[in-house]
Amino acid sequence: MTTFVLFAHAIYAQTGVKGVIKDSQTNETLIGATILLEGTSIGAATDIDGKFKIDAPAGSYKLDITYVGYDKIIIDITIEAGKYKNIGAVKLDANAIGLGGVSIIADRAKERETPVAFSNIDKKDIEEKLGSRDIPMVMNITPSVYATQQGGGAGDARINVRGFNQRNVAIMINGVPINDMENGWVYWSNWDGIADATSSIQMQRGLSAVNLATPSIGGTMNVITAPAEMKAGGSAKFEVGSGNFYKLSLSGNSGLINEKFAVSVSAVRKVGEGVIDKTWTDAWAYYIGASY
Repeated sequence: MTTFVLFAHAIYAQTGVKGVIKDSQTNETLIGATILLEGTSIGAATDIDGKFKIDAPAGSYKLDITYVGYDKIIIDITIEAGKYKNIGAVKLDANAIGLGGVSIIADRAKERETPVAFSNIDKKDIEEKLGSRDIPMVMNITPSVYATQQGGGAGDARINVRGFNQRNVAIMINGVPINDMENGWVYWSNWDGIADATSSIQMQRGLSAVNLATPSIGGTMNVITAPAEMKAGGSAKFEVGSGNFYKLSLSGNSGLINEKFAVSVSAVRKVGEGVIDKTWTDAWAYYIGASY
Protein backbone atom coordinates (compact mmCIF):
# COMPACT_ATOMS: atom_id res chain seq x y z
CA MET A 1 0.00 0.00 0.00
CA THR A 2 2.82 2.40 0.88
CA THR A 3 4.61 1.72 -2.41
CA PHE A 4 1.44 2.47 -4.41
CA VAL A 5 0.91 5.86 -2.75
CA LEU A 6 4.48 6.98 -3.35
CA PHE A 7 4.26 5.91 -7.00
CA ALA A 8 1.04 7.85 -7.55
CA HIS A 9 2.54 10.95 -5.94
CA ALA A 10 5.58 10.76 -8.20
CA ILE A 11 3.40 10.73 -11.31
CA TYR A 12 1.36 13.73 -10.09
CA ALA A 13 4.45 15.73 -9.23
CA GLN A 14 5.74 15.44 -12.80
CA THR A 15 2.44 16.51 -14.36
CA GLY A 16 1.41 20.11 -14.97
CA VAL A 17 1.96 23.20 -17.10
CA LYS A 18 4.74 25.77 -17.34
CA GLY A 19 5.65 28.82 -19.38
CA VAL A 20 6.72 32.45 -19.31
CA ILE A 21 4.64 35.65 -19.49
CA LYS A 22 5.88 38.71 -21.41
CA ASP A 23 4.80 42.16 -22.56
CA SER A 24 3.80 42.03 -26.23
CA GLN A 25 5.35 45.44 -26.99
CA THR A 26 8.61 45.44 -25.04
CA ASN A 27 9.08 41.67 -24.79
CA GLU A 28 9.95 42.17 -21.12
CA THR A 29 8.90 39.49 -18.66
CA LEU A 30 6.01 40.28 -16.32
CA ILE A 31 6.60 39.62 -12.64
CA GLY A 32 3.60 38.60 -10.55
CA ALA A 33 1.20 37.73 -13.37
CA THR A 34 -1.57 35.40 -12.18
CA ILE A 35 -2.14 32.02 -13.85
CA LEU A 36 -5.15 29.96 -12.84
CA LEU A 37 -6.67 26.71 -14.08
CA GLU A 38 -10.29 27.72 -14.64
CA GLY A 39 -12.79 25.88 -12.47
CA THR A 40 -10.15 24.89 -9.92
CA SER A 41 -8.23 26.50 -7.09
CA ILE A 42 -4.93 25.53 -8.70
CA GLY A 43 -2.75 28.43 -9.83
CA ALA A 44 0.51 30.30 -9.50
CA ALA A 45 2.18 33.65 -10.04
CA THR A 46 5.16 34.35 -12.28
CA ASP A 47 8.57 34.70 -10.63
CA ILE A 48 11.23 37.37 -11.11
CA ASP A 49 11.98 35.95 -14.56
CA GLY A 50 8.32 35.92 -15.59
CA LYS A 51 8.20 32.12 -15.42
CA PHE A 52 5.58 29.92 -13.79
CA LYS A 53 5.12 26.21 -13.12
CA ILE A 54 1.90 24.60 -11.94
CA ASP A 55 1.49 21.02 -10.74
CA ALA A 56 -1.89 19.64 -11.83
CA PRO A 57 -3.44 16.28 -12.69
CA ALA A 58 -3.77 15.25 -16.33
CA GLY A 59 -6.75 16.59 -18.24
CA SER A 60 -8.06 19.45 -20.38
CA TYR A 61 -8.18 22.94 -18.88
CA LYS A 62 -8.68 26.59 -19.66
CA LEU A 63 -5.69 28.59 -18.48
CA ASP A 64 -6.59 32.12 -17.28
CA ILE A 65 -3.68 34.56 -17.43
CA THR A 66 -4.16 38.02 -15.92
CA TYR A 67 -1.95 40.97 -15.01
CA VAL A 68 -2.86 44.46 -13.81
CA GLY A 69 -3.00 46.89 -16.74
CA TYR A 70 -3.08 44.12 -19.36
CA ASP A 71 -5.80 42.29 -21.27
CA LYS A 72 -6.76 38.89 -19.91
CA ILE A 73 -5.88 35.81 -21.98
CA ILE A 74 -7.55 32.38 -21.83
CA ILE A 75 -5.69 29.42 -23.38
CA ASP A 76 -7.04 25.90 -23.91
CA ILE A 77 -4.49 23.30 -22.83
CA THR A 78 -4.30 19.54 -22.41
CA ILE A 79 -1.99 18.14 -19.74
CA GLU A 80 -0.69 14.61 -20.26
CA ALA A 81 0.19 12.34 -17.38
CA GLY A 82 3.87 12.35 -16.48
CA LYS A 83 4.65 15.49 -18.50
CA TYR A 84 4.76 19.23 -18.07
CA LYS A 85 2.88 21.06 -20.80
CA ASN A 86 5.20 23.86 -21.94
CA ILE A 87 3.14 26.68 -23.46
CA GLY A 88 6.25 28.73 -24.15
CA ALA A 89 6.12 32.54 -24.09
CA VAL A 90 2.67 34.08 -23.73
CA LYS A 91 2.52 37.78 -24.59
CA LEU A 92 -0.05 40.10 -23.01
CA ASP A 93 -1.28 43.35 -24.54
CA ALA A 94 -1.36 46.44 -22.35
CA ASN A 95 -4.82 47.95 -22.14
CA ALA A 96 -5.84 51.60 -22.03
CA ILE A 97 -8.03 52.41 -19.06
CA GLY A 98 -10.27 55.43 -19.67
CA LEU A 99 -11.20 57.50 -16.64
CA GLY A 100 -14.50 59.30 -16.27
CA GLY A 101 -14.85 63.03 -15.80
CA VAL A 102 -13.79 64.50 -12.51
CA SER A 103 -16.05 66.80 -10.51
CA ILE A 104 -14.31 69.05 -8.01
CA ILE A 105 -16.42 68.84 -4.88
CA ALA A 106 -13.77 69.62 -2.26
CA ASP A 107 -15.30 67.87 0.74
CA ARG A 108 -18.79 69.29 0.30
CA ALA A 109 -21.22 68.29 3.00
CA LYS A 110 -24.13 66.03 2.07
CA GLU A 111 -27.66 66.04 3.44
CA ARG A 112 -28.19 63.40 6.16
CA GLU A 113 -24.61 62.18 5.72
CA THR A 114 -22.36 64.92 7.10
CA PRO A 115 -22.86 66.11 10.71
CA VAL A 116 -22.34 69.77 9.80
CA ALA A 117 -24.78 72.69 9.57
CA PHE A 118 -24.65 73.88 5.98
CA SER A 119 -26.58 75.64 3.23
CA ASN A 120 -26.31 75.29 -0.55
CA ILE A 121 -26.93 78.14 -2.97
CA ASP A 122 -27.45 77.19 -6.61
CA LYS A 123 -26.82 79.19 -9.77
CA LYS A 124 -30.44 80.35 -10.01
CA ASP A 125 -30.31 81.94 -6.54
CA ILE A 126 -27.00 83.60 -7.36
CA GLU A 127 -28.36 85.15 -10.56
CA GLU A 128 -31.61 86.31 -8.96
CA LYS A 129 -30.36 87.64 -5.61
CA LEU A 130 -26.76 88.73 -6.10
CA GLY A 131 -26.99 91.06 -9.06
CA SER A 132 -23.72 92.88 -9.68
CA ARG A 133 -22.55 92.93 -6.05
CA ASP A 134 -19.58 91.07 -4.58
CA ILE A 135 -20.24 87.35 -4.22
CA PRO A 136 -20.30 87.30 -0.37
CA MET A 137 -23.49 89.40 -0.44
CA VAL A 138 -25.58 86.46 -1.64
CA MET A 139 -24.71 84.62 1.58
CA ASN A 140 -27.10 86.89 3.52
CA ILE A 141 -29.90 84.51 2.56
CA THR A 142 -28.33 81.75 4.68
CA PRO A 143 -28.67 81.39 8.48
CA SER A 144 -25.99 82.73 10.87
CA VAL A 145 -24.25 84.68 8.09
CA TYR A 146 -23.89 88.45 7.76
CA ALA A 147 -22.29 90.08 4.74
CA THR A 148 -21.83 93.76 4.01
CA GLN A 149 -20.28 95.94 1.30
CA GLN A 150 -18.40 97.78 4.08
CA GLY A 151 -16.56 100.61 2.27
CA GLY A 152 -18.97 100.53 -0.63
CA GLY A 153 -16.42 99.96 -3.37
CA ALA A 154 -16.02 96.88 -5.53
CA GLY A 155 -14.24 94.13 -3.62
CA ASP A 156 -14.74 95.79 -0.21
CA ALA A 157 -17.22 93.18 1.00
CA ARG A 158 -16.70 91.22 4.20
CA ILE A 159 -18.51 88.26 5.67
CA ASN A 160 -19.17 87.14 9.25
CA VAL A 161 -20.28 83.62 10.17
CA ARG A 162 -21.63 82.96 13.66
CA GLY A 163 -19.94 86.15 14.84
CA PHE A 164 -16.51 85.29 13.44
CA ASN A 165 -15.06 87.58 10.78
CA GLN A 166 -13.63 86.22 7.57
CA ARG A 167 -10.17 85.82 9.09
CA ASN A 168 -11.72 82.83 10.86
CA VAL A 169 -13.78 81.66 7.90
CA ALA A 170 -12.18 79.43 5.27
CA ILE A 171 -12.98 80.83 1.83
CA MET A 172 -12.30 78.38 -0.99
CA ILE A 173 -12.73 78.24 -4.75
CA ASN A 174 -13.08 74.68 -5.99
CA GLY A 175 -11.65 73.52 -2.68
CA VAL A 176 -8.54 75.72 -2.89
CA PRO A 177 -8.18 78.17 0.05
CA ILE A 178 -7.86 81.84 -0.96
CA ASN A 179 -7.44 83.40 2.49
CA ASP A 180 -4.26 85.44 2.87
CA MET A 181 -1.57 83.15 4.26
CA GLU A 182 -0.34 85.75 6.78
CA ASN A 183 -3.48 87.31 8.24
CA GLY A 184 -6.31 85.11 6.95
CA TRP A 185 -8.10 88.02 5.26
CA VAL A 186 -9.82 87.71 1.89
CA TYR A 187 -9.44 90.43 -0.74
CA TRP A 188 -12.58 90.08 -2.80
CA SER A 189 -11.28 92.56 -5.36
CA ASN A 190 -8.94 89.78 -6.51
CA TRP A 191 -11.99 87.69 -7.36
CA ASP A 192 -14.19 90.30 -8.97
CA GLY A 193 -16.35 88.58 -11.59
CA ILE A 194 -16.19 85.12 -10.03
CA ALA A 195 -19.95 85.23 -9.45
CA ASP A 196 -20.58 85.06 -13.20
CA ALA A 197 -18.64 81.79 -13.39
CA THR A 198 -20.09 80.17 -10.26
CA SER A 199 -22.38 77.14 -10.44
CA SER A 200 -23.00 76.74 -6.69
CA ILE A 201 -21.84 77.81 -3.23
CA GLN A 202 -21.88 75.84 -0.02
CA MET A 203 -21.64 77.49 3.37
CA GLN A 204 -20.68 75.16 6.21
CA ARG A 205 -21.25 76.84 9.58
CA GLY A 206 -18.88 76.06 12.43
CA LEU A 207 -16.06 73.54 12.23
CA SER A 208 -16.46 72.00 8.80
CA ALA A 209 -15.93 68.69 7.01
CA VAL A 210 -13.03 70.06 4.96
CA ASN A 211 -9.85 67.99 5.32
CA LEU A 212 -7.53 70.97 5.16
CA ALA A 213 -5.66 73.05 7.73
CA THR A 214 -7.81 76.13 7.20
CA PRO A 215 -8.86 78.88 9.66
CA SER A 216 -12.43 77.61 9.65
CA ILE A 217 -13.62 77.96 13.25
CA GLY A 218 -16.39 80.23 12.00
CA GLY A 219 -17.24 78.19 8.95
CA THR A 220 -16.28 77.36 5.39
CA MET A 221 -17.51 78.97 2.18
CA ASN A 222 -16.78 76.85 -0.89
CA VAL A 223 -17.39 78.39 -4.32
CA ILE A 224 -17.71 75.86 -7.15
CA THR A 225 -17.14 77.24 -10.63
CA ALA A 226 -19.12 76.09 -13.65
CA PRO A 227 -17.61 73.46 -15.97
CA ALA A 228 -17.49 73.92 -19.72
CA GLU A 229 -20.90 73.62 -21.38
CA MET A 230 -21.49 70.60 -23.61
CA LYS A 231 -23.74 72.61 -25.96
CA ALA A 232 -22.43 75.34 -28.23
CA GLY A 233 -23.82 78.81 -27.68
CA GLY A 234 -23.30 82.12 -25.98
CA SER A 235 -24.93 84.86 -23.96
CA ALA A 236 -24.68 88.57 -23.28
CA LYS A 237 -25.92 90.53 -20.26
CA PHE A 238 -25.91 94.26 -19.63
CA GLU A 239 -26.59 95.77 -16.19
CA VAL A 240 -26.91 99.41 -15.16
CA GLY A 241 -27.14 101.06 -11.75
CA SER A 242 -26.72 104.26 -9.78
CA GLY A 243 -23.46 106.14 -9.80
CA ASN A 244 -23.06 105.71 -13.56
CA PHE A 245 -22.55 102.02 -13.03
CA TYR A 246 -22.68 99.56 -15.87
CA LYS A 247 -21.60 95.98 -16.27
CA LEU A 248 -21.31 93.99 -19.49
CA SER A 249 -20.98 90.20 -19.35
CA LEU A 250 -20.22 88.07 -22.41
CA SER A 251 -19.82 84.30 -22.57
CA GLY A 252 -19.35 81.67 -25.26
CA ASN A 253 -19.29 77.89 -25.35
CA SER A 254 -17.59 75.77 -27.98
CA GLY A 255 -19.80 72.77 -27.32
CA LEU A 256 -18.42 69.25 -27.47
CA ILE A 257 -15.48 69.00 -29.88
CA ASN A 258 -14.83 65.54 -31.33
CA GLU A 259 -17.07 64.12 -28.60
CA LYS A 260 -14.24 64.68 -26.11
CA PHE A 261 -13.35 68.30 -25.41
CA ALA A 262 -15.28 71.47 -24.56
CA VAL A 263 -14.29 75.04 -23.73
CA SER A 264 -16.27 77.89 -22.18
CA VAL A 265 -14.98 81.47 -21.95
CA SER A 266 -16.46 84.58 -20.42
CA ALA A 267 -15.45 88.19 -19.91
CA VAL A 268 -16.88 90.90 -17.66
CA ARG A 269 -16.40 94.65 -17.95
CA LYS A 270 -17.51 96.69 -14.93
CA VAL A 271 -17.35 100.49 -14.62
CA GLY A 272 -18.90 102.90 -12.13
CA GLU A 273 -18.25 106.12 -10.21
CA GLY A 274 -19.67 104.74 -6.96
CA VAL A 275 -22.27 106.25 -4.65
CA ILE A 276 -19.62 107.34 -2.13
CA ASP A 277 -16.65 109.46 -3.15
CA LYS A 278 -13.52 107.51 -4.11
CA THR A 279 -15.42 104.22 -4.53
CA TRP A 280 -15.20 104.17 -8.31
CA THR A 281 -14.86 100.90 -10.23
CA ASP A 282 -13.00 100.16 -13.44
CA ALA A 283 -12.39 96.45 -13.83
CA TRP A 284 -12.11 93.53 -16.23
CA ALA A 285 -12.62 89.87 -15.34
CA TYR A 286 -12.02 86.76 -17.41
CA TYR A 287 -12.86 83.11 -16.99
CA ILE A 288 -11.94 80.01 -19.00
CA GLY A 289 -13.33 76.55 -18.29
CA ALA A 290 -12.27 73.39 -20.10
CA SER A 291 -13.67 69.87 -19.86
CA TYR A 292 -12.32 66.63 -21.29
